[in-house]
This record gives sequence, C-alpha cells and structure tokens, in this order.
Amino acid sequence: MNFIVLNNQLIDQNDVKLSVKNRGFSYGDGFFESIKIFNKKPFNFENHFKRIEISANYLDLKFKLSQDHLLYMISTLLDKNKIIHGTVRISVFRDSLGKYCPDQNTSSIYISSNEDKISNFSKKSNCLKLGVYKENLKSYSNISNLKSLNSLLYVMASKYALENNFDDVLLLNTKDQIIETTNSNFFLLIKGMVYTPPLSDGCVDGSMRKLLIDIINKEYDLKIQSISNSQIEESEEIILSNAITGVRRVTSFKNRTYSEEAFYNFLIKSLNELI
Repeated sequence: MNFIVLNNQLIDQNDVKLSVKNRGFSYGDGFFESIKIFNKKPFNFENHFKRIEISANYLDLKFKLSQDHLLYMISTLLDKNKIIHGTVRISVFRDSLGKYCPDQNTSSIYISSNEDKISNFSKKSNCLKLGVYKENLKSYSNISNLKSLNSLLYVMASKYALENNFDDVLLLNTKDQIIETTNSNFFLLIKGMVYTPPLSDGCVDGSMRKLLIDIINKEYDLKIQSISNSQIEESEEIILSNAITGVRRVTSFKNRTYSEEAFYNFLIKSLNELI
C-alpha cells in the first residue's frame, strides 16, 4: 500500500479521486516540484520552497501551506510509506472550473513519493551522449522559468533524444541561444571560467542551479551569460544539473569526447557535504 497527500490528507493512492475537469489535466494550469530525499530529509528544501512561492504567486494561485507545514506533510508521508531515500513530487493545480479563464484561484496540492536506494550524489561512470533539439524553440516569458504542468516541449525533445540515441539534448530559444536540456540546467567550464545561461534566456529556474551558483562562486569565476553553440564546442567540461540526479558529466557531444572531470568532482564533493 502506497500513500499520497491530497490537500493535507493522507490517502491510499488507489483511493485518490480527481475530477476529469481538473484544470491541471485540462489546461496544464499549475506547476510541480521534484525533491530528492536523503535520510528522510528533503535536500535543498529552502530553494525548493522559494520556487514554489514564486510559481504560486506568478500564477495567482492561493497556496496556503507554510514552509514548516509543507515540511511536516512531506515527513509524515515519508514515514507512512517507510521511505528513507527517494524522491517527492509536489503538484499544485488551480482548483476551480471555467475554461481558459478560471472562476477562482484556490489550489489543490498533491504530494507523492517514490523510494530509491541512492544515499548520496555519487559519481556516474556511464557515458552521457548529448545532442541538440531544434524542431521546437522555447520563447522567453516569465512562465519559461517555471516548472509548469505543460511540458510538451520537453516531451517532444525527449522523444527526439530517444529516437536518435542521445541520453539528453540541448534546447534552444528563439534567438538560437542554448538554454537548458530536457530536464536539466547546465554549466560549462572553459579555460578555468564557468558559464551558465541567464533566466532571461528562458531556462527553468532550477533549484539545483541556484544552489550550484552559490557553490561555484566560492571556488571559480562564474559568468551568467547567453551561451552559443561555439562555446559548447570549446568547453572542457559540460555539467548537467537537476534536483534529483544532482550533477551529471557529459562525455560526448557531436564528434568530441570529454574526459576532464576536476570541476565535476568538485561539484559532487560539495553537494555531498551538504547532505
């Protein structure tokens, strides 16, 4: 038996009932947050909660949970499902009727959990082949930075990656600037300098990205600027980051292989010191 939390109530997931008129289902009207759990504790929780507040405020969703109460609900769910290491997903959707225009702005909160055996951010020895997806470009708006329930671009790009034997693909905005991958922000190491795209180019405002910026600034010179294809090709290390996997090292892009990993090792070590 596996439990979820729906609006502060623990419910057997087999007994969950959501209306077919749910706005998250009908219009993608909401957002979600994925959080890694180590030793029953949400990693990087403060940055996650800040992003939840930003998303709810921008979408004009009345989100009633305080940081402490949300943390309590996550802890209760993990205890109920006997999870020590794993992941939690929080989905928030507008709880109203109406078509494109909702008739009210109250929200429902759905929290689910999954168990895994991953107790830290371990180094990945497997190859990671990176490609580029150009069929659909991402335009910039404030919604571009959110983890919205409308993920069609990432779905289509992920299908492209699978069909073309890539492990992940870079996404471009309408100015042909490289902004992110299907599920990650990214960082480049070029001649001792670290680069990552600005939010104004359209990438998701990643909670792990925010944490890594703080970590990197302590040891490296970091420039947040638009990224071109030529910079990708001249980089010594390409690092992908997200909340669940932490950081991953690209080993192949186009006709080039990447073997340097000093920057990657630094990030892994720094993240594990925070667990």
